[in-house]
Amino acid sequence: MIISDLQKELIKHKWDAYIITRGNMFLSQEATLKEENKLYEICGFSGSAGTLIVFKDSAVLLVDGRYELQATKEVDTKEVKVVCTSDSIGSWLQKEDESGLNIAYDPWCHSISEVEFWNRAVKKHHFVEDNIGVLGTRISPQVADIFEHDIEFAGVSVEEKISYMTDFINKNKLEAYFISECEAVSWLLNLRSNCLPYTPVLRAFALVDKEGEVSLFTNDLNKIEAELARYKGKEIGLSPNATPKKIQNLMKNHKIWICNLANPILSWKAAKNEVELEGFRRAHIRDGVAVCKFLYWLENNWQGQNEFSIAEKLKEFRAQGENFKDLSFETIAAFGSNGAIVHYTPKQETALTLEANSVLLLDSGVQYLDGTTDITRTIAIGKVEDKIKDSFTQVLKAHIAAASSRFPSGTQGRAIDTLARAELWRFGKDFNHGTGHGVGCFGCVHESPVSLSRRSKSPLEKSQVTSIEPGYYVAGEYGIRIENLYYIAEDNNPDFAEPMLKFENLTLVPIDKRLINKYLLTKQEISWLNDYHKEVYQKLNQLLPSEMQNWLTVSCAPL
Repeated sequence: MIISDLQKELIKHKWDAYIITRGNMFLSQEATLKEENKLYEICGFSGSAGTLIVFKDSAVLLVDGRYELQATKEVDTKEVKVVCTSDSIGSWLQKEDESGLNIAYDPWCHSISEVEFWNRAVKKHHFVEDNIGVLGTRISPQVADIFEHDIEFAGVSVEEKISYMTDFINKNKLEAYFISECEAVSWLLNLRSNCLPYTPVLRAFALVDKEGEVSLFTNDLNKIEAELARYKGKEIGLSPNATPKKIQNLMKNHKIWICNLANPILSWKAAKNEVELEGFRRAHIRDGVAVCKFLYWLENNWQGQNEFSIAEKLKEFRAQGENFKDLSFETIAAFGSNGAIVHYTPKQETALTLEANSVLLLDSGVQYLDGTTDITRTIAIGKVEDKIKDSFTQVLKAHIAAASSRFPSGTQGRAIDTLARAELWRFGKDFNHGTGHGVGCFGCVHESPVSLSRRSKSPLEKSQVTSIEPGYYVAGEYGIRIENLYYIAEDNNPDFAEPMLKFENLTLVPIDKRLINKYLLTKQEISWLNDYHKEVYQKLNQLLPSEMQNWLTVSCAPL
């Protein structure tokens, strides 16, 4: 379907507009296959976050700062107006001058909370459920392989995890709890699948009753309603922020009482157990070896390479590692001006060839059975001008400010985000994405609820894993980002009056010292960098071939 086809449907059904997201009944941004992505099908935008609003004679694509440049390159801007905004759909519609519109949406593709916000806050419009499905099927018929995530890697048995859930259900005097987040289902049942590229979760809903019986639902929508019908007159818990509006409709149709409760699994799985943390450590050592082998190869072979061949070569090195299953997302290999496109991914036919005197932004990661990795390095190609070095050093200062911080348990993610940005603000600079995101264990590389961003109120607690990845981007010139993963640990400093938490490093890859202006760094920042490189050297040196050990020695030498 294209925009003009949908506009004909609007006229046919007497709608004034239609809201389209990339998602389907599984609302996570990573849980949609390309063939299911109606946003991409209709307007060509491939980013992981965006909303298209199609009117009878126009269309608007709402994106955040990560995708502003990408969106203008991918969509026909004569047909679709690209708007970069931090507003939600409802907030943006409320600000628009026009009123009295009948706006259609698919109730499978929007959460209960989102629709309730529209109806509560955007009273000048009327929101209409599309129960016909004018956009066609949103679920691929492909068959997926489902497999266990072994206790060797998961650390906690399915029986024990279900007992956590039944305790929660009985404590809240419910008959059952409906789980909409597929990553939560995967964690609860220690199951994974190959249904999605890069993200090994099982795409499924689950209903857990107070006795611990679990009903699993994949793409059989009729089975969901049949199972729910058994609970007529009883109370079921669910998370309104994550559950499709259609599920609420089905429950109301069968006279089920609904209790709005945040899914406790999200916080349980965010705090990794010791088996998972040890898996993360092993995976990052393995990943560090692979990335260092690649960087050594790149330093000696970059001439004639392009963004696409670079990404393929990096995957080749990583695929040799134990427990490798797949990448954790499509590699971002962005050279020169493409680095300013925050989530740029190279295509073979359009990839830029590497040339001297600029930088390569390389953001990549792997799904290992024992842990998930995500690392960004900005790499000098040839001699780089001083203004880029200064920007790189300022981003490094921002990274160090966040990574070396101490904070009490329960601190909100936005506090750490501010610590990082404050370093860049001193130089009149900023970036249009979050400072960090939670990371799953052989699951979603972007795992809620952990987030380090301007608006994040998620509490930071012991054993959570997060990225720290400040950046700086100049449209048409270059992009810089420095990203490591960390887990949160107790800081047992006897001099502290109050108990504090700190970030413990996981990522083990040198930071390119050729891009550093050491005179912009304080003694404490230089000490942090030298300590980091000492750790990288000690953990990786003996695992690299002899010819690469000399390279690592130079790369990790004190600044």
